[in-house]
Amino acid sequence: MAAVKQVDVLIVGSGPAGASTALHLLKIDPAWAGRITVVDKAVHPREKLCGGGVTQLGERVLTSLGLTFEPPHLPVREVWLRFGRATFAVRDDPVFRVVRREKFDQWLVQQAERRGVEVRQGEAVTAITPRPDFVELVTERATFQAQTLVAADGSRSFVRRKLDWSGQTHMARLLEVLTPEQAEQRFEFREGVAIFDFSPMAAGLQGYYWDFPSLVEGRPFMNRGVFDSRARPERPRALLKETLQAALAERQRRLEDYPLKGHPIHWFDPQGEFARPRVLLAGDAAGVDPLLGEGISFALAYGEVAAAAIAAAFARRDFSFAGYRDQVLAHPILAQLRMRTRLARLAYRFQTPWLIKGMWRATPWIIRGLARYNPDYVPVRHPQVVRVS
Repeated sequence: MAAVKQVDVLIVGSGPAGASTALHLLKIDPAWAGRITVVDKAVHPREKLCGGGVTQLGERVLTSLGLTFEPPHLPVREVWLRFGRATFAVRDDPVFRVVRREKFDQWLVQQAERRGVEVRQGEAVTAITPRPDFVELVTERATFQAQTLVAADGSRSFVRRKLDWSGQTHMARLLEVLTPEQAEQRFEFREGVAIFDFSPMAAGLQGYYWDFPSLVEGRPFMNRGVFDSRARPERPRALLKETLQAALAERQRRLEDYPLKGHPIHWFDPQGEFARPRVLLAGDAAGVDPLLGEGISFALAYGEVAAAAIAAAFARRDFSFAGYRDQVLAHPILAQLRMRTRLARLAYRFQTPWLIKGMWRATPWIIRGLARYNPDYVPVRHPQVVRVS
């Protein structure tokens, strides 16, 4: 028989959302350290498919935790937004940082462990059973009886599946390759430029192709991929592999020369179910941005909301979490997810090139307007928007 462990807060998943939840509880009261257990089937550093962009929204959360950005990264000072021959740039220093997820996630876990949080790596969850007074969770090594369970286990959340979570699941798609580069020969590395190319929208993609300069074990690689939001699921599916192949060919690269990796992303639904008695969703398990696929910064913000809800639940001895959804929607960063969901459904409804081009020409004005009238909705502090071509 596996040992039975009593725990106040059990977090499934040690990615940014899970680690952030633990760190925010410690910020509320360091005594939470002995009351939190994190379990994850993976062992850090573990491979994680992701463009690796941490925007200023995410840095804002890290700063509130007293953390300075330490993992190896490349600062992006200019983001090019492209459609066909038209390109405009958003500039700041930095706009965001490109980090390898295995390094970033390991760093966050180490911060939690140094503060006394128990993190059990390489321990997969096998069963979950809600009880009246606790949630029973079985792993390969132990049985836990948790007062509160946080599902921070990603888009393919095991917790969601095991609990038959209600509501429609919205999934975006990603394909990604890494291409070795000579940094001194690439302006993206020299000048700190990341590219979002929305040209494939004209062929039915509900998203974009990206080029992010990145470092893998200190060596320069371009992180290249395609994001298909599927914000309009009624439309035909774009051919992702062919779209990526065509984009790489334009850049003198052959898809067959590189390992191809892909995964789905569960995107945010403002009407979704985010909590049940004693169970909270956080990070990708709750839903990420369907407009651009941004996940890391929002995952960090989910941790702040989850921690506040947990602390309040223990103070009141009320574990219904009835107000958790409202707290998510009211958070200054997570509130953007509702707007980005609307924008995604609007932007990706257009199918004819001239309509897409018209929307594209309006985009710089939208960014400038948001930066002026509602800065919280632009993930840069002092954006400069200029025409490149």
